[in-house]
Amino acid sequence: MAQAAVPRTGLGTKLVYGLGSVAFGTKDFGFSAFLLIFYSQVLGLPATAVSLAIMLALVSDAIFDPIIGQISDNWRSRLGRRHPFMYGAAIPIAIFYFLLWNPPHWQGAPLFFYLVVIAILVRMTIACYEIPSAALAPELSTDYDERTSLMGWRFLFGSVGGGITLAVALIFFMVATKAQPSGILNKSGYFAYSVMAALTMMISILLSSWGTHSRIPYLKQLPVTARPSLVQLARQMAESLSNRSLLILVIGALFGGVAGGLSSTLNTYFGTYFWRFTPQQLSVIGGAALLAAMLSVPLANFTGKRYGKRAGYIATALASLFVNNIAMTLKLFGLLPSGQTALLWIFFSTLTVGVAFAIASLILVTSMITDIVEDSEIKTGRRSEGLFSAALSFINKSTSGFGVLLAGVMIDLVHFPKQASLATVDAIAPDAPRNLVLLYMPVQLVLYLAAIVLIGRYRIDRATHEHNLKTLAETAAIAEVSPASEIMAGGSGNPREADGLLPSTARDA
Repeated sequence: MAQAAVPRTGLGTKLVYGLGSVAFGTKDFGFSAFLLIFYSQVLGLPATAVSLAIMLALVSDAIFDPIIGQISDNWRSRLGRRHPFMYGAAIPIAIFYFLLWNPPHWQGAPLFFYLVVIAILVRMTIACYEIPSAALAPELSTDYDERTSLMGWRFLFGSVGGGITLAVALIFFMVATKAQPSGILNKSGYFAYSVMAALTMMISILLSSWGTHSRIPYLKQLPVTARPSLVQLARQMAESLSNRSLLILVIGALFGGVAGGLSSTLNTYFGTYFWRFTPQQLSVIGGAALLAAMLSVPLANFTGKRYGKRAGYIATALASLFVNNIAMTLKLFGLLPSGQTALLWIFFSTLTVGVAFAIASLILVTSMITDIVEDSEIKTGRRSEGLFSAALSFINKSTSGFGVLLAGVMIDLVHFPKQASLATVDAIAPDAPRNLVLLYMPVQLVLYLAAIVLIGRYRIDRATHEHNLKTLAETAAIAEVSPASEIMAGGSGNPREADGLLPSTARDA
């Protein structure tokens, strides 16, 4: 019997599919906004050491993410290829994320190694959900524009979830006390935040996994004869990952993601020490992220449909670069009003618009990655959604990983005081916030321009994608009329038959 036709991807499916990204958004916002300032300013680790720990965790992603992607591509179970990993990640990620913010009372090297280990475990467990979940997108829809919509909902929920948890933490948990006048340095606030964030991540993963459970019968399954060896798996991984379009996108998106992550990480520093806002005023970061996420989805859909995904990415990335830096540039030259209320509105407005363009650019580039699935299938004879979603996951994690690394190095380069309140910075290093801004802006400019140049070389447009779908449909039609004995024997016809990795229509002929 042939596989049932895939139902239309309606709004309900998009909502529950996107819901799971609340977990990744919560983790990512926590890493970007709090991790560096918590371990350096609250616990006393050098900022460079914190950045190095995050970098080591990111290196582990480069090894683990493709493995989990390849394993899920070749997994067989009554729950399909993806859902066993999605369900299984919910509780472990909650546990490890809680432990990240509640370390033992250690200092120096022991605390550094604790951070390395727990950060790796957090990233590994979130990968066990995020990679199989992202791999569902190309199977839920083959439509060029619909895939942008699916990725848009993922980013919307990720940004909304992360923004809300960030705002709640800043408003209700990071409160000033007599012992600690700067609320963001209040250690007890991070305990309450860790409980809320861990539960939020677990619940969103379980709800999304359950909500997409009904789609399992319509997702592609491996034929029973497909049992590649470890050597074959390694060869297949190398072959799929060498796709030229994928390499261009991954490297380009890494530059863009690092630029975005650098901005997200330093926004807390800039808001506290450069703009001189209180933690409660800084809660607008969460509100800005929420509003920006809502704006980014229609923005990405419009630019992708009107101009194509590549041109849409270039336009939104350039707009984000300009908006994210204009307010700080004007403040450096004394061209902004001096009142805190006016400054807060300017900060909120530019942050909202800049983040909206940044998220839209990421939606478009991740949607481009989903279109590589069919291009790769034509060249290799295999669908590698999980492997490609591992590349997507690595890009998303690099946003906070490399972003935190660069931010930590830059903070130390300007000799920013450790465990310092605003008054301490004014007394010890009053020029440090300004110098940090002056270092940040040219670095972000170079990163964004590198991303734009690379992604400008991507060549899979709407016409190419539709041609790939037509080619695969013709191949499947030819395979379906082939004798079943030839298919099982891996003889004549499509060379992919030897691997037992035919599309489901050919497999069930």
